[in-house]
Formats: sequence, structure tokens, C-alpha cells
Amino acid sequence: MYGILANLTLFCYNKSNLKNYYKVNMQNLKIEIINSFVPKAVLIPLTEDAKLTITETSNSKKLIPINTFPFKIGRESRMGKSDRGLFVKLRIMSNHARPNNDIYLVDNKNTIEISKEHFEISNDKDEYLIKDRNSTLGTKLNNIEIGKEQSKYTHILKDGDIIKIGSNHSKYEFQFLILSNNLKKDFQWEN
Repeated sequence: MYGILANLTLFCYNKSNLKNYYKVNMQNLKIEIINSFVPKAVLIPLTEDAKLTITETSNSKKLIPINTFPFKIGRESRMGKSDRGLFVKLRIMSNHARPNNDIYLVDNKNTIEISKEHFEISNDKDEYLIKDRNSTLGTKLNNIEIGKEQSKYTHILKDGDIIKIGSNHSKYEFQFLILSNNLKKDFQWEN
């Protein structure tokens, strides 16, 4: 009798554990699915000029999604003029090599502020880093120069930091937002 009762208790305990196991795994699966759609971080243009630099986006907010690291940013150099205005020439890759930049920004000013290979954002565990790629006019992080003489160093990039591309007079300002690190902490599950 005690053996049957013990087996029944063990079965109920295991069934309860199995239900919790599936619930936890389902929650992890949901987080994994959401993470596959949500970029790890984004750059948000803060000025109208910064918005106009972005051509490769399918969203109306003109965000720059960052999914892979290092994420390299530079100027679109395939610009042309016609009687209808500016246009971007088609980029044809003959081999499967990775392009020099992950996103190409269009410099809409008469004076060029964005270099062909301007800066990159990398990720080391839970820390984000930014490094100027020897740009001509530099990169500012929260109004501190990290380009020019500082371009050999990497700098810690924090959630909400402001990146200015080019000279002190440049209007190309973006805000860096981290999305993926906060997702697991902030996501609330319904029971």
C-alpha cells in the first residue's frame, strides 16, 4: 500500500515538475523568438539631417537596427546627380565578401561630414564599445572627441549615449539604445 501511495505521490510530483519544465522552456522559447525579431541595439536619428542620411530602412521611424557585431558605419560613396536630383548607384558584389560597412549613410551637405569608413560599434559580453575608424572629421561621444588622435582607442558605449558624426558643427546626431539586454529583464509573463 505504501509503495503505491509513494509511486502516486512521485508521479504527481513529477507531473507538476514536468508542467513547470514545459512552462519555463516555453518562456525561454518566446524570449528566443522575440530576440530574433528585435535588434540588439538601435541608433535613433536626433535631427532632421540625421534622418535624411538613412536610406536602407523599411520602418517609418528611420531607425538603424544593429543585429551583428562589429557594426560598421560609413558614407555612401556611390552618389550621382541627374536632372531629377541625387541618386544612389547600385552596389554589385561579385563575391560573397562582406562590404566595408553594415550601413551606408548619405551625406546630404556640401561639406562632407561622414567618412567612407567612419566608426564601428562592437560588443564584448554585456558591454558595448565604439571606435572611430580614422575618420577625417572625427566622432563625438556625448560631445567628447573619440576620433582623430583618439581613434586608436575603443570607448564604452552606454544606453542613451549621443553619437555625433563629423565636425563640431555637424548636425548628424544619433542616440544609441540597447534593446536586447533589457528584454529578458523587462519582459513580464502572464501566469
